[in-house]
Amino acid sequence: MIKRIIVSFVFVLSLSSIQAQSFRVEDIKNMFGKGNPLKLNGGISLSSTIDAGNDGSDRQPFTYYLNGNVNLNILSLIDLPFSFSLTNSASSFQSPSLPNRLSIHPSYKWITAHIGDVDMTFSPYTLSGHQFTGAGVELTPDGWEFATMYGRLLKAVEYNEEQQAVLPNYKRMGYGFKAGRKADNYEISINMLSAKDYISSLTYVPDSLGVSPMQNLAMGVSFLIKPVKFIEFSGEYAISLLSSDMRSPNADNETGIMRLWSPSNMSSTYYNACKAQIAYVGENNRFGIGYERIAPDYKTLGAYYFTNDLENITLNGSQSLWQNKLNIGLSIGYEHDDLAHSKANTSSRIVGSANVSATFSETVNAGISYSNFQTYTNVRSNFELVNQNNPLDKLDTLNFVQLSQTINANLNVVTKKSETQNQNLSLNFSFQEAANKQGGVFHPGSVTEMLNASSGYTISFLRSGLSVNGAISLNNSKMNNGNSITWGPTLGASVPLFQKKVNVTSTLSYNSGYLESVKQNEFLIYRLSGAYSPFKQHNINLAYNFQWRSVSGKSNNNSSLITVGYSYSF
Repeated sequence: MIKRIIVSFVFVLSLSSIQAQSFRVEDIKNMFGKGNPLKLNGGISLSSTIDAGNDGSDRQPFTYYLNGNVNLNILSLIDLPFSFSLTNSASSFQSPSLPNRLSIHPSYKWITAHIGDVDMTFSPYTLSGHQFTGAGVELTPDGWEFATMYGRLLKAVEYNEEQQAVLPNYKRMGYGFKAGRKADNYEISINMLSAKDYISSLTYVPDSLGVSPMQNLAMGVSFLIKPVKFIEFSGEYAISLLSSDMRSPNADNETGIMRLWSPSNMSSTYYNACKAQIAYVGENNRFGIGYERIAPDYKTLGAYYFTNDLENITLNGSQSLWQNKLNIGLSIGYEHDDLAHSKANTSSRIVGSANVSATFSETVNAGISYSNFQTYTNVRSNFELVNQNNPLDKLDTLNFVQLSQTINANLNVVTKKSETQNQNLSLNFSFQEAANKQGGVFHPGSVTEMLNASSGYTISFLRSGLSVNGAISLNNSKMNNGNSITWGPTLGASVPLFQKKVNVTSTLSYNSGYLESVKQNEFLIYRLSGAYSPFKQHNINLAYNFQWRSVSGKSNNNSSLITVGYSYSF
């Protein structure tokens, strides 16, 4: 009797902390009679830190930490986690709270159900990852795709004058479906989402907040056609009918598609979005051109956030050569907003990227990539035309251009490879530049350049497990405060001892910084750590960290930290 009560109590508690769980119905029979239906795992760790030095920090001279976590798994379906943390300055205890998210995803062959707090995606223009509380099902029989959902998209949140930062929400319910057919040479699907707010779900909402009950019907159709072996046509068109305030009076003079939507009123309007692409798809290459247009103010209640009022065109391509030893990728695109020509500020941007990776041999590989980002903004003042003496004067003085470009390169060379020893050389380089330009002239102090370069060499002795490495790094930054350079070397080694039960690691680093060729600081850092595993699942750690600092205009200081820790997992 007592055992049944305990099991029931644990099951009730588990509902409060369930994350999204997935299981297959046909596997349930294997969960009983084989093994323990209740599984417990977790761990505990204890560590302490001793702080010594004259760096003037406010750290306590002695600090301890006790951490633990326990997870109870029921039938391989439900996880019940507990955790706690204690220190000499604070403590915390975490256990399952009241139910706030429950979801399960049972499946059987080509049938999958979503029950509880779940999310589904039909299209980026209709239902796209919006969480709802309800149920959904997906059917994927051979060559077909069906999906449907129903549930609460938003929970009602009453207006609270004491918490004005939290906006109220009307209760929002929604339902939708998706149906499609997939074949070797074509794909086609349609989808729909209908969402509606319940006016009676809130007692009072101040008009100044701009929160109103809405209703939405979003529909879309998508396709992909392969008329010949190497050619693909794909596209999607969506329309969203939205009433921004269901309390508005009915409209008697609606025309076009709005006449077919019975809930339409004076606040109702419709928006559309479309995209299309044609691509050549070869065995080792791909080239395509794409176009997308999203109308201003396009919105669907099936997505949390939506980017609208844009039109873009992209070109992209990739090519593999020499049995995939050389891979090249290129992409360039142009995008602009203000499709209705009604904004005071308009912007456009150009994005381009290129990357090349090559495997010259089993011991040498390299890669290089470049990306360019440009954003153009035109600010039109209300007095621009009124005060302009000559229509041709200063046409571009209110045009702002933001430029950003990045280059990354790397080279890896295995200089030696044998049964007893491996040696490796690596080189890395990156450069980034950003600037603002107005009227064709760069803003003073707006140009920022950052260069990072590093090289490293590693020698691994395979029989003993000893590994030694050395590296040198350089950073050069040009900003408003001048040209700064930081550079320094690093030496390190690691070795396993006592039949690999103990692993010791040590590093020594030095770096110094200069501003306009004047030394600003120096740092020397030494770290020594050891890990010992006397038994399986038991670990003991010991670490020592020393840092010496010299900063211009200040006295030198140093700090030492000693950390001892023990951990056990089960």
